[in-house]
Amino acid sequence: MIKPFIQPKSIRLRDGEVVVYRRTRSLIYQCRYKLANGTWHRRSTGKAALEHAIARACDMYDESRYRQRLGLAHRAHSFAHIAGMCLEELRFQIDLKKTKSSLNDYASVIERYFIPYFGERQIEELTHTDIREFEMWRDRRLSRRPKTSTLNNFSSAWNRVIAKAIEHGYISEHVPVPKLTSKGVKGKTRPAFSEQEIDQLLLFMDSW
Repeated sequence: MIKPFIQPKSIRLRDGEVVVYRRTRSLIYQCRYKLANGTWHRRSTGKAALEHAIARACDMYDESRYRQRLGLAHRAHSFAHIAGMCLEELRFQIDLKKTKSSLNDYASVIERYFIPYFGERQIEELTHTDIREFEMWRDRRLSRRPKTSTLNNFSSAWNRVIAKAIEHGYISEHVPVPKLTSKGVKGKTRPAFSEQEIDQLLLFMDSW
């Protein structure tokens, strides 16, 4: 009598540092692999065929180890994901203050410019060329050459997103990330009030 082939509950690879298995009532294989710090991380391979699941699990393991050697998080996170976390924190701070402040400007920059443009890209892959192209795109949307004060808002918002990525260990503080330009058109100081303007203001203040 021929015995039926019994598939093992789990398969160990890479000296036991990668384990491929399938949950009860699931057609998709899962995997867990050991990170460089000794902790285990679980992910779905997204594959129903064992040989494809094994290949995918090994690829994820190799990628995680390579990223950690570069000082990056073991798993890539999109710019939009990190910026969204930063935006959520800014909105919480804005709600606490209940007054309009520079935080509102930072939130607006992240929501209207950073997330739509950079989307699913990874921070560590951005180059100086990417930043220059973003700045040209931004200036076209602004329909004018931005003033230094405007660029300072963009730069501060950008630094907050990068700091959030470092805070959560998504990138190392030693990973070079291009900065935004902060030099723009200088704002013009309003000239002093004329005698006529002062008289008009004083007259208005009486009724006000």
